[in-house]
Amino acid sequence: MPWSVVALDDGSLLVSDRETGEIRRISGTTDEVIGSIPEAAAAGGEGGLLGLAVDPAGAPDAVFAYYTAEADNRVVSLPYSGGALGEPAPILTGIPKGDIHNGGRIAVGPDGALWVGTGDAGRRQDAQDPGSLAGKILRIERDGAVPPDNPTPGSPVYSLGHRNVQGLAWDTDGALWATEFGPEVDDELNLIRAGGNYGWPEVTGAPGDARFVDAQVVWPSTASSSPSGMAIVDDVAYIGGLRGQRLWQVPLRGGTAGEPVSHLDGDHGRLRDVAAAADGSLLVATNETGGARLLRVAVAQAD
Repeated sequence: MPWSVVALDDGSLLVSDRETGEIRRISGTTDEVIGSIPEAAAAGGEGGLLGLAVDPAGAPDAVFAYYTAEADNRVVSLPYSGGALGEPAPILTGIPKGDIHNGGRIAVGPDGALWVGTGDAGRRQDAQDPGSLAGKILRIERDGAVPPDNPTPGSPVYSLGHRNVQGLAWDTDGALWATEFGPEVDDELNLIRAGGNYGWPEVTGAPGDARFVDAQVVWPSTASSSPSGMAIVDDVAYIGGLRGQRLWQVPLRGGTAGEPVSHLDGDHGRLRDVAAAADGSLLVATNETGGARLLRVAVAQAD
């Protein structure tokens, strides 16, 4: 059950398996388990071993992972050397867990910080509580420290009012975009602002309420999207749809999202994650029980 795919500079892939807690390295015809977090395998519901991230600059010396532990969701760092992973060391703990809405996407940003998308863990009002780590996008240093330029001094919270963040990626201007599940209606693609409040559970989508930041793209029915992992290539977002079973393509220009176009409609089942490979292609993880696959998809170049 692959949940996160990371493409390394050497062409190999790291893949997290939500249900087994294993981290696999895939290179050519080689597919091997290079590490595991056994505690994650015991998680129920939507929990387990979720997001992976590496420093995008050069060969990684550590891999970051987000997983559901016995008492919380947490982010750990695992040393990476000689093609193998060492023991996980916690760098951020206390993220509320639940049977649903555990978030889990993590990424190292162009600023060098580690960004973490969380869910409300089924406790809706926690998303509006600035003292809770649930329903937030968090920004921390790679050792877990809080950056001094975060919106609130001493707090890892970068934005709030999120229901269940599933994708994080940056455009060429360095702006962060995030995908988010809606409650049967109003799946979202959001442009993230420092200290921004994205409205959940008070509002969803783009109602024009001055108290909150409107979504840039709203899919009115979650049956057509349920947007999960996302990659941005040349200012075009590519987003995997779970219930929608399709790959969404959304142009991004100057902080504004254009009209979504869908591809692979129903061809490969539920699409969990999308990553950009070093050769410019996309890597797409499917989310089919007993038949999950990794797809390589070519991206047409603009004239």
